[in-house]
Amino acid sequence: MKHYERTREHHTSLPWEPEESAAIELVHFSASYGGRSVLHDLSFTVPRGSIFGLLGTNGAGKTTTIKTLLGFRPPQSGVVRVLGYEVGRQQQAINALVGSVSEQSSLYDGLTVAQLCRLSSQLQRRWNQPLVQRFLDLFALPAHARLKTFSRGMRSQVALCLALGHEPELLILDEPTAGLDPLAHQVVLSTLIGEVAARGTTIFFATQQLAEVEAMADQVAVLHGGRLSLYDEVDQLRTREQFVRLVYAQQPPAEEMAYLRGLPDVLRVEQEGRAVRLRMAGEAQALVALLQARPYALRDHEVVAVPLAEVLLTALRGEGA
Repeated sequence: MKHYERTREHHTSLPWEPEESAAIELVHFSASYGGRSVLHDLSFTVPRGSIFGLLGTNGAGKTTTIKTLLGFRPPQSGVVRVLGYEVGRQQQAINALVGSVSEQSSLYDGLTVAQLCRLSSQLQRRWNQPLVQRFLDLFALPAHARLKTFSRGMRSQVALCLALGHEPELLILDEPTAGLDPLAHQVVLSTLIGEVAARGTTIFFATQQLAEVEAMADQVAVLHGGRLSLYDEVDQLRTREQFVRLVYAQQPPAEEMAYLRGLPDVLRVEQEGRAVRLRMAGEAQALVALLQARPYALRDHEVVAVPLAEVLLTALRGEGA
């Protein structure tokens, strides 16, 4: 694309080449707030057309990341690009291609939904009102009701509809289902997956909810203490780790337990009498074959994939493999 060619010419000193397939690129990105370091040396890429989840607890740095992507806060160090443009230096080009719903989103309480749509259409170079109306209808939002009568969740839904009005290439969402009741929560998720992503729009969302990552994301990055503790494709994470239950003929001696704990792919070892439970990465059957050749009689074994939620929780605790 032409804008990539221009930015490559302008930034010949960059230590990396922008990826044309990337919607978002963070390279050694760090940020501080109030003199306190908040984000430390983050590097990850969001492919175009993907749904990417940024998972973290309160204070992990999710909102700071989003504020940076939207141009509200410059990077302290590193490079941040959105759709090939450098954040802060080419923000006008970014804003024309990005829709967002965040705590920075402002809605005028005294206006009706219809009035907000007209106002938003005047602020954008292009506007697809039939598309906006389709989403308003999906969320059952009354066009002639004033925003001040809406709940927090309904206001978030209005903001989402307006963010989609100019048909952005990238949609950035901060806690997209916060304040929604269970039914509205499901409608928003199904809309984002079945309607928005299906149009080819890249979705980048920050959340505290494991279930949202499991339901929506193609890729996930997990923040812990402002650092990246996990970054991978969700499908890879579903099969990356296994629980292996080993049953010996007799209680395994200390020598065998030390051997198990020293294996490079074994992440955790728990013993209960003759049974040993391992959490491991890598090929479980190869490990079982190795143990069967050892002098301690292995009677039985069972291999079960570690649930995705448990993998994500481990990363949230900063205990990544």
